[in-house]
Amino acid sequence: MRFLKFLVVFGILFVLNLEAKGSGGYYARSSYIGKSWMSFEMNNGPSFKWKKFKDGSSIQYWRSDLAGCCTGRYHNGLDNLCYLIIKVDSRKIIRSIKVIEDGSACIFALR
Repeated sequence: MRFLKFLVVFGILFVLNLEAKGSGGYYARSSYIGKSWMSFEMNNGPSFKWKKFKDGSSIQYWRSDLAGCCTGRYHNGLDNLCYLIIKVDSRKIIRSIKVIEDGSACIFALR
């Protein structure tokens, strides 16, 4: 009986946590919005994956643990992972940054 109560409470908390976080992350405020993609890349390392669109814009996928030249800057560990999806317009200006995995490395990456 206790186990069943535990499962019900756990299930409710799990669903509430999903609703609070949202499955798709959140849009971040950052000093990089409105600046060139290259300024982000120079300070934080390159994206690990990207998708280009016909209009010249792109989506950049960036993670602190895969940042190439800068991986030593970020401490390893699950709570330190920062995973961002960055929308860049055709002039290579950052228009939005969506945080998918919010660890302590995001503090440095989004400054």
